[in-house]
Parts: sequence; structure tokens; C-alpha cells
Amino acid sequence: MRTLAIALCGFLTAAPAVAQTKPDIPPEYVKKKTRSETIRATLASHGLPNLEGKWLYAGPFDNADKEGFDKAYPPEKGYDPKATFTGKNGATFGWKEFPKFKLGEIVDLAPLFPANARTDAVVYLYLEFDSPKAFTLPLSLGSDDTLSVFTNGTRVLHEDHTRPAAADQARVDMKVKAGKNQLLIKIGQYAGGWEVYVSPETPSVLPATIAKRIDRDFPEPAVVQSQSAAAGNEARFYKIVTLQQPQDCVLEVGGLGFRPDGKLLACTRRGEVWLVHNPGSDTASEVKFTRFAAGLHEALGLHVVDNNTVYVTQRPELTRLVDENGDGLADSFVTLCDKWGVSGDYHEFAFGPAVDKDGNFFVTLNVGFGGGHQAKSAWRGWCVKISPTGAMEPWAYGLRSPNGITFAPDGELFYADNQGEWVATNKLHHLKKGKFYGHQAGLKWVKDSQFAGKVPDKVASGMTYDGQNYPALNKDVPRPDLDPPCVWFPYGRMGQSASEPKWDTTKGKFGPFAGQCFVGDQTRSMVMRVALEKVNGVYQGACFPFRSGLQCGVNRLVFGPDGSLYVGQTNRGWGSVGGKPYGLQRIAFTGEVPLEIHSVALTESGFDLTFTKPLNPKTAEKLDAVSVKSFTYVYYSNYGCPEVDQRAEKVTKTTVSKDGKKVSVTVPGLRQGRVYEIHLTGVSSADGEAVLHPEAYYTLNELVK
Repeated sequence: MRTLAIALCGFLTAAPAVAQTKPDIPPEYVKKKTRSETIRATLASHGLPNLEGKWLYAGPFDNADKEGFDKAYPPEKGYDPKATFTGKNGATFGWKEFPKFKLGEIVDLAPLFPANARTDAVVYLYLEFDSPKAFTLPLSLGSDDTLSVFTNGTRVLHEDHTRPAAADQARVDMKVKAGKNQLLIKIGQYAGGWEVYVSPETPSVLPATIAKRIDRDFPEPAVVQSQSAAAGNEARFYKIVTLQQPQDCVLEVGGLGFRPDGKLLACTRRGEVWLVHNPGSDTASEVKFTRFAAGLHEALGLHVVDNNTVYVTQRPELTRLVDENGDGLADSFVTLCDKWGVSGDYHEFAFGPAVDKDGNFFVTLNVGFGGGHQAKSAWRGWCVKISPTGAMEPWAYGLRSPNGITFAPDGELFYADNQGEWVATNKLHHLKKGKFYGHQAGLKWVKDSQFAGKVPDKVASGMTYDGQNYPALNKDVPRPDLDPPCVWFPYGRMGQSASEPKWDTTKGKFGPFAGQCFVGDQTRSMVMRVALEKVNGVYQGACFPFRSGLQCGVNRLVFGPDGSLYVGQTNRGWGSVGGKPYGLQRIAFTGEVPLEIHSVALTESGFDLTFTKPLNPKTAEKLDAVSVKSFTYVYYSNYGCPEVDQRAEKVTKTTVSKDGKKVSVTVPGLRQGRVYEIHLTGVSSADGEAVLHPEAYYTLNELVK
């Protein structure tokens, strides 16, 4: 992972201001191709600054041992256009123009510097601009990784993150003054990609009708929102219960599984396995924790066989643990398989196992971190199949950080992967034998597999997933030669670090979503919901927000016999929302059904949205009740990808079914390889209840034939 700090600073020393151009157009709404372009053009039409101008940069400064985040280098003490600095590796430099800086896009900073200065480094970006009047300008920011913000000399934000950059990871209200204003962005880097995102948002000084028009044409991601407010609404329908563990139990959960006797087993990143007694009790004193095993190496998954036997996936092997005398402690530790490689790279995790009806185990193997040596150990970036006797078979490849693998009720295998090199954003895949899933590090092991000579060991890149050349986007080309995800999780709006998928098999105990999939997110400490369908034999579907407000990063999920969803948590290594370093909670259905979009189905003319309750037809039949935009991603080696070719789709008709539970939406010109972002406005039930989560994100791989 990488570190990026952004600081927007005001300075004491004067510098020539860059005047904002006032185009000869009336002060009105000016629609462009993207939200950011539209906001900037509209600000300019009103004679207001829009952050366009001459951007400068200075760097690299040193960021060894993470000291650059808090260290105030000379650019923070005042802008001097003639200043000369001494930086990383003894380099000397001054302020230079950054002509390739672009607002509203993820900007790659690495090309500014030589290869030996792209890690453990800091760079500053600077802009100075004039304003005809004072007003508050919201800024949308993204950073890889840490973020500090100063506006006109006052620090207003200082956050330490390790993350890839994305739009809207943070918001700052910049108090723009009449006259000269100054803006500095400080970006600190560890390893991997080095990027930043900056864009103005809609200020309240513009007429409310313009803000509403922008949000209608380009629905706001709303990543930076009050999770507590969302969680408060969600709690009415799904309550969160915390299971308090004893002080000697560091429950950094790596795996969860119920035994036939109703007790819950939890393995941990510290190499322990704990047994939780009475986990579904609402009486805290009845919930007990006892240690079942210890001495394992980073246990990140388990499979329960019976009350005495459990398989645990450690970093270097799959191990069978047995309590031979029934005293509640594992006595026997037997290696079933250790035929994959381990180099010592911290990022070489092993996940699973998922177990099929014949007793075969499936384990996913994380690649190493960063650079060109991510598969230096055997079978990194692969899913391997292990027989009940321990024979290992390389099974599928192109995985990156597949933190979660499971079988669906129909017997099909799925895994979730995380944004990074070759992975545009988090995603859910249908995992099939011999298929390639995009990350190219593992291609080096094709020659040693049973697929040698049968599948490509080189795959072309550089195109969008919907089959356009990039970056011009002016020509149709072949789509990437890989198995696409069933669902893309738009970065930020739908989490940032996808973890384990788990299907609801409770037959209604968990509410109205029986048979659907739930996916955890480690960074945002939330659970997302997925409703899949098959089109032309291919899985695709929609994802939705479900439950936020958890105490820590969600790493593992399991449904219990009581119908609750048990949530195993950890924040070590990446950090998470919620404030706790680890823990165990359960989400329980309160019995009150929320008004939600239950599922989205593709049709020949658009989408059918099914709801959990009947709607008031008058609120759903208006054309502006449903808005749709779409975007795609680029298949390339960069760390993550912004949403490209964003389009505001035209909704030409909405029709409500007789029972009020389905809305058919006509959207002409649907295209394979795109994500369709659906937003509802003003839609309510027959008794006036608002939709709890009025958004859905549908990944379209196949068109209805």
C-alpha cells in the first residue's frame, strides 16, 4: 500500500495570481461530459474560481520511516517562486509547472521523478487564484495515501491513510477570500502507485436549481457522508450486537465457522483459534470465549467438519486440527497440503478454504506487494484445489488479493478481489477452472500448470472493459481477454477493501433477502448486498449498501443458526472506520422490513427494479424519479482505475407494476462492459416510507438476447 498526504495551504509570501478566465457565456448551468467538468464550467460562467490555472510542483522530499507526513518542509512555510530546495537523495530543485495536472481525474505523480525517487517521498502541488468575492468552495479530494489540508494558512484536515487514490475520499470546505487565494497539496508516498485527485464541488453560492440539476445529471458518489446517520436509519431494521471478548483474546478474525453444537469457531491473524459459547445470546454474561488452539501462522480461514475437527488455512499450509479427547483443546495438528510457495513478502496471504460436496478444498493465494515480482513464490495469484488426501491442483489464475472465497447455494464457486495493480476496483467473480481473472503476475506459472499451451501466458491490455481504446475512447476494440467480474464495487461508494462473500441461507430469518449474497468491506467497516442473475448463462447483477456503523473492518462473515450474520473484524495493516482494532459483532434482523430495492434485472429495454414493499405509483412513475448514469474501467497495470467514460443515460419511461413492487425502467443504448449506476429520487411506499438505500450499481456483462 502507499502513503499520500494532501495539504491545501495558504502562504505568507506573495506570488503572482493566476486569473480565472471568464468565458463569454451567460451565468447558468453549463453541462459537460463529466460532473467535475460541469461544475467547473458552471462556476466559470458565474465568474467564480474553479481551480483551473497554472499548477506547480516541488519535490521529491524524503518520507523515510513515514516522517514526511508530519514534517513541515519549506514549501509549507511560504511560497517563493525562486526558492531552491534540497530533497530526497540530495536532489536540488525548485517550483516547476505541472502541465499534465488535471482536475477531476486521478493524476499519476510517479512520472515526475526518476525511479529511485518514487518511494518514501513527498511532493507538493501549488495553485494560486483570484476570486471576485468571498464564498465557501467544497473540494472533493482523493489521496494515495495520507491527507492534510490547509486553506489560506489554516490547516483544516490532517489524516494518515494507506490507500489508493479515488474521487471523494475526503471533503474540505475552502473559505475562499475576495482577492488572492492559495492552495498547496502535499503528497507523501511509500510504495506502489503515487496519485492524487482534486476537484471542486457545487458551492451553495450557486442557485439551488443548478445544484439540483448537477446532482440529477451526475448523481453524486456521496462517499464522504455521515456513516452514523446511515447506520442510525439501518438500525431500525438490522441491529448490531457486540460480543465482548476477554482481555487475553486478541480477536483479529481471519475465519469463522459454526460447529454442529452451535458454538462458533474463530481463527485469528495472531495464529489462535477461539471457541465462542452461546454466541447468539442477548445476555453478555452467557457469551464465553475459550482458546481451542494456538501457535499457527496467520490463520485466515477455516472449515468446520464436526464438533472436534476443523481445517485452518495458514500462510504456508492447510492444516487439520482435531480435539481427540473432547476437552475443548486441539491435540492433533496435521498438514494436509503445503505445496504453494512462501517468500517472506508480507502480502503473501492465503485465504479459504471453500469446500465442495466431494470434500475438495479451494484456497486462494495472494500475490506479493508492488513492483514486478509479485509472483516470486509458486502459484501466487492462483486458486488451487486440494483433494481430501492433500494432492494440489492449480485451478484458476489472475487473482490479486482474493480475500474471500465461498460456494453459493447452487454449488458454484465465487471469490472477492481487491483493487490494485490490474484491478480497477473491488469486484466479485464466478471462479471457474482454467479461467484468467486479470492480474498478470500469476501468468508466469501457467507454463508449470496443466493449462500450459492451452491458455494464453500473455494477455493484451490498455483497453476499456466495454471495448474502447484508451485514453482516446474514440474507437471500438476487442474487450479484455479475461473472465469479467459478476459485480464491480464502485470504489468508495461501495467500500474500499472487499472481503468475504456469504450467501443468506437462513430462509427468511435474516429478513427479505434470502438467497442473496452479502460481502464485507475491511476499510469502510460495512456490509454490502449483492443480487445476482444469469444472462445468457453468465452471472451479473447489482450491489447495494446494506449495513454500516460496525466497530471495525469487516474481514469474515458467517450466518448462524439463529439467523444472525456474524461479523469477524480486524484493522491491522490498513486501518478502518469504527475505531476498534478487532472484534466480533453480529447483525440481527429486527423483524421490521425496510423499503429497499430488492433486486435489479436486465431487460431488452432497460432494467426491472423489484422492491421489498409496494410503492406509491405517483412517486415512481415520474421520469425524474429514476436517474441512470454509466461508466467503465480500463484494463491496465495501474494501481486501481478511475471511472472513465462517464455518461448520463437517458431514461425514457418508467412503469410501475399492478402490485406496486416492480418498476420497469427504459434506458436505450445499453452496452456490455459497463456499470450502470441507478438512483431514485422521491420514491416512497404506499404509506410514505422512503427507500432506505436509493441506489444500485448494476454490472452489465451480457445483453438480453
